[in-house]
Amino acid sequence: MDNEFVHEFNSLLAGERSCVETYDLALSKAKQADVLETLTYCRNNHMARVALLTSHVLSMGGTPNEGSGLWGGFEKFVQDSAANERDAVAMLEQAEAERLVNYESQHELVIGPVKVCLANELLPAQHETHLTLSTLLKNLPETKAA
Repeated sequence: MDNEFVHEFNSLLAGERSCVETYDLALSKAKQADVLETLTYCRNNHMARVALLTSHVLSMGGTPNEGSGLWGGFEKFVQDSAANERDAVAMLEQAEAERLVNYESQHELVIGPVKVCLANELLPAQHETHLTLSTLLKNLPETKAA
């Protein structure tokens, strides 16, 4: 059973690594102080989840995944297509919303320590980053088409 838990934690870990990579890309496009501050906060929140999931894998005798898997490349492609700062934030907000839905559905499917981690740590943190980005996006002015 521990092997199954290691696999589940590693799957979650790859997703969180992908989030960090995506925030790194978005931060490179950010110019406004409030955007930089918010994106840095959310990136650090995901980094804390990477550390948490890594510790879960290690505590079960597993080897933590180092990469972000397929999603890392896809999210890089999506972020690279952002035309401006607001678009980058909008794409991040959508990704945070999707991750929240995924975590909520996964919580219904997993058992044991993975379920506890999702309920007590990942879901509350995901709600926080989604709300933080949603608030930022609502406060950013719409960009005018050229």
